[in-house]
Parts: sequence; C-alpha cells; structure tokens
Amino acid sequence: MEPFDLNDESVDIHTGKLEVDFTHGPIGKGRFKTAHPGVVKLDGMRDLPPFTNSTVCVKQIYRERSNGAIARVNGRDELGAFCTECNCIRWASILLDLTYKFVEHEIKLRGKPKYPIPQLRYARAMVAIVQGLPMEKAYLVEEWIETDEDERRYIKYINNRFPTSIVPFSAPQKAHDIASFLVFSQHLQWQKTKLGAFVSDYQGAGRLLTDPQITANP
Repeated sequence: MEPFDLNDESVDIHTGKLEVDFTHGPIGKGRFKTAHPGVVKLDGMRDLPPFTNSTVCVKQIYRERSNGAIARVNGRDELGAFCTECNCIRWASILLDLTYKFVEHEIKLRGKPKYPIPQLRYARAMVAIVQGLPMEKAYLVEEWIETDEDERRYIKYINNRFPTSIVPFSAPQKAHDIASFLVFSQHLQWQKTKLGAFVSDYQGAGRLLTDPQITANP
C-alpha cells in the first residue's frame, strides 16, 4: 500500500478540488491545529453534503518553534493524526448514540423528563489528501459550525482533566444544560462499556460537537 493510500472498505473515496483561504491567517488556533475557511468541489460536480455547496473548516497541524513561529509537519504525520482524529469522531458518535438509546429506553419506562434533553451530534469530517505537489499534504475538513454570541457560542463544556462542567457562569443557560447532559453521558458510557471508555474534551456550538477525545481503560 502506498503511503498516501487508504484501504478501508468503510471509507468512501472522492476526487476533486480543495480551495483554502490562507490570506487572512487562521480563523482559529488550538494547541495543535489551525483552522481556515475553505470550499470543496468534487469532480463531476457531485454533491456531498455538508461538504459541498457551502463553506467548510480546513484544519492543519502545526508545531510552535521557540521564537513563536508556526512550523508545519510532513504529510505522513498529518495523515496519521487526522485518520486517528476521524476514528475518535466515529467512536464518539457511537458512544453518543449509546447515550440516546439509553435515554429513549428510560423514557418508555418512566415517561418524558421535566426538562428537554439536548439533541446533539458531531460535526461531520473527512481527510483531504493533496497529491502532485512537491510535498504531499493532508488536511482535516470539517462541517462548518455556525457561531454567534448567543445560543450558538463556541464553548468548551468538559476538558480532559475533570468530569465536571467548565462552562463559564456567564454562559447562556442552554450551555449549562448541555454540559450537565454531557457529564451524565460520560457516567453512562463508562458504566455501559463496563468501565471501558467514555468521551472527553466535549466542545462545540449549538447542537454540534467537535474535536472529541476517547478516554479508555488500559
């Protein structure tokens, strides 16, 4: 298998063009990745929601040099990291689905709860592999998450250190409700997997979550 080939029957392969706007710097910068707006155009003008016909979020890995400058990593390292990240999203989605199935079962037994249950999902993602350049590249392409200063504020709900909400006190009540539900989901996932795994590093905006981590029992 070639270094930039994917051999996984569960993965759909598409060809096309990825256009990224690097002119104004990143729209976001985390500890390991920068984010830029972009557009995906598939060959044959095929439609692939939510990636085509709208803006997408294109992420790159970076390392910070001692002088504060950003250094990019080689394509093979990018590809390995982004494939791992997509795998985390798949597992996080499965564990979130497990949470909702449990809730549905309990509602049938006990009736609807007093407060509405947040309906969340993970932003869809794919890996874009760019070939034919002097140096091959890989990008993580994610569904665009609309944000605002009200109900769709980007918020970190729970980090990797503690199983408690870290939502600021001044955040909207809806954000606190989502954080409480996600704390519950961690407890449920840990119990239902027989102390095997749960999702951590919950963050996102509105009803969309992104950048999960999976905490597993060795």
